[in-house]
Amino acid sequence: MDEAKDLELRILRTALEISRLVEPADNASGIVAGACALTCASGGLLYLRSSDGGEHLLLGGHVGSDDPRRKGLVRVRLEQVLENEGFRNADLESGRSPATFDALGFQRLISAAGEESDCRCRLLVGFESPLDSEAEQSASRIIARLLADCLPGLANTLRMERVRELVIKDDQTESYNRRYLDSFMTEEVERARRYGTVLSVIFLDLDNLKEINSLHGHAAGSSALRELAKRVMAAIRGSDKLFRYGGDEFCVVLPETDAVGSYELAERLRQTIAARPFELESGREASLTASLGVACFPLHGDSAASLMKAADQAMSRVKVSGKNSIGVGGDPAMNVGIG
Repeated sequence: MDEAKDLELRILRTALEISRLVEPADNASGIVAGACALTCASGGLLYLRSSDGGEHLLLGGHVGSDDPRRKGLVRVRLEQVLENEGFRNADLESGRSPATFDALGFQRLISAAGEESDCRCRLLVGFESPLDSEAEQSASRIIARLLADCLPGLANTLRMERVRELVIKDDQTESYNRRYLDSFMTEEVERARRYGTVLSVIFLDLDNLKEINSLHGHAAGSSALRELAKRVMAAIRGSDKLFRYGGDEFCVVLPETDAVGSYELAERLRQTIAARPFELESGREASLTASLGVACFPLHGDSAASLMKAADQAMSRVKVSGKNSIGVGGDPAMNVGIG
């Protein structure tokens, strides 16, 4: 078997293995891992390209599980790449790595784009060393072919995910529901354990929704909950998920996020909620604050149940001690009062 046919067979086998991954995140990360294996790249990312001019959504990434660059890589926004000189064309193919990748040790960046139905993707792979023109052209052809072979399967997983969301979404707030939270947390904890990564949870409870219900009626309270969900979803990453835990309690699950990162996000959420009044259906306005609890795997819990309990207890301590604050799981002394 000649070299070209051997490579084609390897690409087909890789695409077949990836097609068996039915979760969008697993499928997308499989595409990146496959591209890295076939081209000897050191890491990469796959983005869902926005059709409405919005920010590109990170679907999956790959770098060695013990590679210290893992956390930095998954935080790279495609807009940061495209804004760099030499990468302003949204159809970039290859070039010198921009600062966001260069800081992570990647000297060359190769890209491929593909489209299948409403699934428009951009695949980026990075190399630690410069490539000669022949190696760069070969790598470009390989990732373009792999992406083309894998896109139908990825598009199908995304369609299945959208159908499933009709079942797992909270009707009132468009956040995910409690039933889905239990299964999602179990999956994410196992993923973090398998790859040696971190995972954080933020519990959020509105401090004074009962007063709004009493003064303005339950319709006003429901309107406030919908606005709260919108504000939170606008502040989190595409890979993060907001769940309605029950009543006026919400939970944010943050993959690949450590205790410091989750605390910083909790503070942004606290400020976002308190910064301006909520507009009610009656046309009136009402001010709201929230109490938040943060917990991180494996620091504050080594299972889905213990992690959730740690975040819930941290939030409950805040409710008792003064509200409009952030508590950290496992250590009451780390509660921080604001205002």
